[in-house]
Amino acid sequence: MTLFVGVLAQADGEALLHDELTSGDWIKAGIVLVATVVLAISLSKILRRTVSRGIGHGFAAILISRFLGYAVFIVGLSYALTVLGVRVGPLLGALGLGGLVLALALQGVVGNFVSSLILQARRPYTVGDTVELDGRLGVVEDIDSRTTQIRGLDGTHIRIPNANVAAATIVNLTRETVRRSSLAVGVAYDTDLQQATDAIYEALDRVPRVLSEPEPAVNLDGFGGSSIGFNVLYWHASDVPSELATR
Repeated sequence: MTLFVGVLAQADGEALLHDELTSGDWIKAGIVLVATVVLAISLSKILRRTVSRGIGHGFAAILISRFLGYAVFIVGLSYALTVLGVRVGPLLGALGLGGLVLALALQGVVGNFVSSLILQARRPYTVGDTVELDGRLGVVEDIDSRTTQIRGLDGTHIRIPNANVAAATIVNLTRETVRRSSLAVGVAYDTDLQQATDAIYEALDRVPRVLSEPEPAVNLDGFGGSSIGFNVLYWHASDVPSELATR
């Protein structure tokens, strides 16, 4: 960072104004900046609408439109500085070195940013999908340039870095119309197992979102320290995020 500041100071000295500025120069530079900002915003909005019609709304459309806006602004700013007699070359050289130093310091941020582009291009999930990301199950609520936010089954909000998501196994549970869930149930040792099984089936029948086809299954799962375990398997619509919502 110290090296960057030193180079920037040197470049600033080399880029000092070499002529006497007039009020006309300042007015011209101001007009250029205002026109540049208006043009950058207008082109960015137009491109965003155009890209959204082609690839859909999302971070990719925002990124492309912002990139164009920044590019137009940089060109306009460079011209305005030239009008004021500033030699842009030394400043660009210093900014290039500073950008390299900054990139090294922000490798993690850059990695998440690139991963977000990959996720937008592949589209393994969208907002509203029920997914398992990096070992966490939940509903996708937001995707930005750094993280994917999901709402867990217990209502907690989880932000997962996009670099982790891109490298992990992604299970999208919404791509199919129905999916199967399981539920562990324990009963006391003195309980009649047939009666317990019948009671579980009756409870499943009373839950509207549990499907009758494919049929649910109640299987003996094992003997615990204080209870006999059953594993209950049932099918429901994919828009039901968890077994908790079907109880």
